[in-house]
Order: sequence, then C-alpha cells, then structure tokens
Amino acid sequence: MTSTNRASGLDDDRIDALREAMTMVLYLSIVLLATLATLPSGVDSAGDGHGAGGVHGLGLVGLIWGTTIGLALAHWFAFRLTARAFSAGKVSDKDVRVGLAQMAGAASVAVLCTIPVLVIGDAGEVQVTAFVPAVIVGVAGYFVARGAGRTKTQSLIVAAVVMLLGLTVAAVKNFLIGH
Repeated sequence: MTSTNRASGLDDDRIDALREAMTMVLYLSIVLLATLATLPSGVDSAGDGHGAGGVHGLGLVGLIWGTTIGLALAHWFAFRLTARAFSAGKVSDKDVRVGLAQMAGAASVAVLCTIPVLVIGDAGEVQVTAFVPAVIVGVAGYFVARGAGRTKTQSLIVAAVVMLLGLTVAAVKNFLIGH
C-alpha cells in the first residue's frame, strides 16, 4: 500500500520517481555545464561541427546527446543492479517507474540544451547552450525554496546561490580533471 504525502497530495511512489528524475536533471546539468565550459568558442569554418574554433552545430548536438545517453546508461545500469541487490534479485514495478523517470529527466535536459544550438547557429551557441544547464540548476533551487515556504524574493536569492554552487561544482570538476 502506498501512502500519500499531505503537503504535495502525491503518493510516496510518485514522490520517489519525481525526486529521482530531479536528481538526474541536476546531475546531468552539472556534468553538461562542466563539459560545455571546456569548449572553445568560435565559428566552425570547416562546417563539419569540429572546426578549429570548437564544437558547433551537429557536433555540439552530438556532444550533448552523447554525454546524456552515456551518463543515463551508466546510471540506469547502476540503478538496476542496486535495485536487484536490495530486493532479492528482482526489479519491482516501482523500480522500473523510477528508472524511467530518471531517463525522462535526462532527456529533458538534453532537449533543453539542444534548442539553442538549433535556434542560434554557430554565433554564440556554445555560450548560450552552457547557460541552459546553469539556469536549470537555478530553477530547481527556486522551486525547492518555494516548496519550503520561502517568499518569491527569498526563492530568487536561493536560486542564485544554488546556480553559483552548481557553477562551482562544475568548475571544481573541470579543475580536478585538468581542464
């Protein structure tokens, strides 16, 4: 039997799935932010997506989706294995729903990061695209603060702090890997 959370009106299974989807959204956003921050800006004069100025166009879309799919598959593998470890070797329907929510969260980040590439073109697409995961992290901070009863102004401050923390995590990640 599933209980219902009084504050949200959602059952515990749905809350678990939403929490896992949001965790994937935040995790992938920080990974993409760190990845995009390492790219040089500039126009791809060869037009193949991998010119001297950096990765652009379809090359950038490939980087976004390749990172997303690779990270999501690694997470799915780890999640499925640990789900089996804690439930007598079986994956429950709830585990499947949570795993699908994680994949949906990852896909949503990739879609949002792809939009600037398709709309803007080579001029500035890397910079704008790198801004998208930072905004996603900030928006998550805003909704967490609002859910905790903070005012809109307080929530905007929390969003800014959370965005800065996300940028800091991405910068530390890049520093540690030598970029």
